[in-house]
Amino acid sequence: MVAFFVGRSIWLKYCMLDDKQLEDAVQDLIMDICEVMYLRGYDMVPVGAMMRLVGVGDDKAAAHDGEFFALDHQFETMLHDRNQTRKKTKKAKRLNSNGATIH
Repeated sequence: MVAFFVGRSIWLKYCMLDDKQLEDAVQDLIMDICEVMYLRGYDMVPVGAMMRLVGVGDDKAAAHDGEFFALDHQFETMLHDRNQTRKKTKKAKRLNSNGATIH
């Protein structure tokens, strides 16, 4: 189990996830962090630092301190597609909540 979430209610929520759901949640967290870095002008992400942010121990993350991945045009496209999907999902949830549209 990865322990990286702040706040008891959030932690309890993630303790109840199966492995696939937890993996998806960690991937979303990494994408969110990368999005913030990209919007702040960063174009390289240190792998070891990212591992530490998501709760990997320092001993394992240190082995990746010299590795980086790029936030390039491909990332920008992936980010755009992800955000479009999120918008569609939010809209569908609003329309399907108890048959009422929330404005």
